[in-house]
Amino acid sequence: MADFGNPVTGAPIYKLCVYDASASPQPLMDLDVPPGGTCGTKPCWKATGTKGYAYKNKLAMPEGITGMKLKMGVAGKAKVQAAGKGDLLPLPALPLTPPVTVQLVIQDGATTTCWQTTYTTSKANTGVLFNAKGP
Repeated sequence: MADFGNPVTGAPIYKLCVYDASASPQPLMDLDVPPGGTCGTKPCWKATGTKGYAYKNKLAMPEGITGMKLKMGVAGKAKVQAAGKGDLLPLPALPLTPPVTVQLVIQDGATTTCWQTTYTTSKANTGVLFNAKGP
């Protein structure tokens, strides 16, 4: 769990990045998910027992991310999920050119940790929707 830093009380920088195989400037998306903070009347981040952290921001501020889950697991089995929507989410031009790589980069000043998955196939990849499930 230490690999995630502590988004509840700490000050790591969380970045969500999306890359594809197109000739477009990369990354296609580079979004900040701030640690700490208050979203509405509740903390944006909370610990989910001793297994991880959850982020919830209905207003999608500052860059369109509405939710994130960080769940520890044995090597290769940790889970990172992110969701976003709304006018603040800067979407890349669709369709994306596979393979598509999504990264969560966590920087705490001393170390950088990168969680990554690459999608070689997708459920949908059209001019209006990209939907894929990772390994």
